[in-house]
Amino acid sequence: MKKFTSLVIVLVFLFALMMPSNMALAQADTKISLKQAIEIAKEKLDISNSGYDFNSNYYEYNNKKFWNLMWSSSTKGDISVTIDGDTGEITNYYSWSPIAQEQPKIPKYTRDEAKKVAIEFLQKVAPEKFKQTKEQINNNNYGYNEYYSYDYNFTFERVVNGMPFPYNALYVTVNKNTLKVTSYSLSWEDYSFPDPKAAISKDEAIKIFKEKIGLKLQYNLVYNQVYGNEPQVILVYGIYQNAPIDAITGEAKTNEYYYIPMYGGGGGGSDAGREISQKLSPEEQKAIEASEKYISKDKAIEIVEKSLPFSISDYKLTNANLYTGYDYPPAKSNPVWSFNWTLNKEDKYYYVYATVDAVTGELKSFNKGSPDIDNVQGKQSSYTKEQMKKIAEEYLKKTVPDKFSKTEYQEVNLPEDSKMIKMPTYPFRYVEVANGILCSFNTINVNVSPYTGEIVGYSINWTSVKLPSLENIISLDEAYKIMFDNSEFILTYIPDYDHKSPDKPPTIRLAYQSNFYNYIDAKTGQIIDSNGKPVVKKSETIFTDIEGNWAEKDIKLLVQYGIIDTKEDKYYPDKNILQKDFIKMLIKAIQPPYYDPIPKSPDDYDTYYSIAINKKIITEKEKNPDAIMTRQEVAKLLVKSLGVGYIADIPNIYTISFKDKDKIPNNMIGYVAIITGLKIMNGSGGYFHPQGHLTRAQAAAVIVRYLHLDKI
Repeated sequence: MKKFTSLVIVLVFLFALMMPSNMALAQADTKISLKQAIEIAKEKLDISNSGYDFNSNYYEYNNKKFWNLMWSSSTKGDISVTIDGDTGEITNYYSWSPIAQEQPKIPKYTRDEAKKVAIEFLQKVAPEKFKQTKEQINNNNYGYNEYYSYDYNFTFERVVNGMPFPYNALYVTVNKNTLKVTSYSLSWEDYSFPDPKAAISKDEAIKIFKEKIGLKLQYNLVYNQVYGNEPQVILVYGIYQNAPIDAITGEAKTNEYYYIPMYGGGGGGSDAGREISQKLSPEEQKAIEASEKYISKDKAIEIVEKSLPFSISDYKLTNANLYTGYDYPPAKSNPVWSFNWTLNKEDKYYYVYATVDAVTGELKSFNKGSPDIDNVQGKQSSYTKEQMKKIAEEYLKKTVPDKFSKTEYQEVNLPEDSKMIKMPTYPFRYVEVANGILCSFNTINVNVSPYTGEIVGYSINWTSVKLPSLENIISLDEAYKIMFDNSEFILTYIPDYDHKSPDKPPTIRLAYQSNFYNYIDAKTGQIIDSNGKPVVKKSETIFTDIEGNWAEKDIKLLVQYGIIDTKEDKYYPDKNILQKDFIKMLIKAIQPPYYDPIPKSPDDYDTYYSIAINKKIITEKEKNPDAIMTRQEVAKLLVKSLGVGYIADIPNIYTISFKDKDKIPNNMIGYVAIITGLKIMNGSGGYFHPQGHLTRAQAAAVIVRYLHLDKI
């Protein structure tokens, strides 16, 4: 829903910008005049009286009236504000400054400082609505989604009867380095909300959830690494298709799911008939030998023509590709022939796209498109769901009888937004079942037009792999305990759209919903993601011993970005830092989140050292995990991490003026000169104290200064 709302906001802004500025402003039938709208914007947003060119538009959208106000300046930047023409509310605000700023790896201000600014802004711009909200806390945002952004993003969701309603919210972004609000949007509608007193109990809802949806033992296809490793199958417990439970009726609210699978193909053709005079490498020879096993283009076309449930005799082949580039999971598979056929008839454009496995000759997918298929306005369905399902299954019995016989039909779901759109096809999905257990990675999909009964889309994804044994797995009851101990089953409000009447406002339902979207390893009980990697519950580290410390802000910034992470609630700022802890902080500072190799735990120092050694920051000989770091050693590690250690090693070109320069070894002078010249480390009282130790507080401050460099 949030993606849809964001799209609507963008479209509204674009629509407003395209409107002529003199569009019948005098005829605008609004309670708020243009003059009042300007006054509201300037008062609430502190917009300057001078230095800007001004423009305005009036537009109506979704039975609402809006003023769009725009201030622009070649030196100050642009400001865009949207005002509700009847209520005077600011619904959108965007500010852009032309001042070029380098984006440091770590911001000047913490998220907590920006949050205070966001709250003050909302209390001024939308005070009454803000009182009805609560900040949405998503731990995944910390240091990841915002890692590469100039702004902190804040979402304050509406709370109704003590329950979240995320479809109504206030969105604010605050610049990390200026603490200026850069954008704001209001997504809010007046709905009728059911009384929660009428809801069934949570225990009743959980019982229904287990009966109608629940955890299912299933096979899951995973890859140990993104590149190189072969796929393997593990046994997991997971919710195959999650859905809310209506808290009044107890009905499982599965949503209709309309989709057309899209597949891409590309790559070069062949050099058939060309003599090869050059000597071939083993890899090139291997590729040529493999290509000799591929079916020809003509054979692949013949397979398509025989397999399609419609004729393409009038179509013209416009594109053919043999693509052998599927060399990484999950797309790792045999080479594929892909074809495009087109037809222009009565000023209408028709196309058919199909793919064929170049080794096995199996039809992998096809899609048929035309204005007749895509345009559903004014049409009424001629086929029932059961009739379309029968058409799909008759086709599968003919096309892939062996694989189809191993499958079960599974309803396919889509988020609530899809109900607002009338789609041209109805989907049917069939999933392999082996040993009574779903193989969720092996699927066959068919799309049928409810208006013509024609099959217009097909795809098969099927991997033959060894299945693990069913021995020594945890029970379903144990899996449920793990699930409910690590997730929430909450009572909430959800919008229920009538997809037959997309313009009709949604009905708000009271529902119970599980927020468990991972898997449970059936052998170990470990919560894992779809790739089979353990999911570590991220919690905010709050140190109890840094309040009032001179480096408190620096420590909090590093915690916020995951550079400091520990299981303890103490940081020990005045203790001397050990080599292993500084190496860990430095590597986490220079290596973006989710970069492989990913350490297994906060105590996995071996991985941090391995990365540091590979990056030539430290040598195996210099590795001494529990040694207390000296200041000159820290200087060397930092300069090495900048990739300029070879410059620091050049003798007799550096001059330093510290009073204790005679205590700095000759092979360390370059490192000290560079790191102090960059002002990452500083002396005190004219001394550098090369043999002095670095405290953990000082280490945090040094890492923050290091991250503020432009070129890291």
